[in-house]
Amino acid sequence: MENNNMTGHWTGIFTAKGDETEIDFTEQVEAKKWLLKPFVKSYLRKQQTQFVADIRRALGGM
Repeated sequence: MENNNMTGHWTGIFTAKGDETEIDFTEQVEAKKWLLKPFVKSYLRKQQTQFVADIRRALGGM
C-alpha cells in the first residue's frame, strides 16, 4: 500500500477453524511523516476491521 502518509504492505492469511475462519494479518508499514508514527497501528486496526466487515457483507452477512 502507498499513500501520502504511509508505505508498506500487508498480508492476510485465512485459516478454517471448524465453522469459523481465522484471519492473521501481518503488516510491514512505515509512516512517511514522523508525526504520524504513533497512529499507524490504530489506523491499520481500523482498516482491518473494515476489511472484515466488507468481506462479511459480500458473503451475505455471515
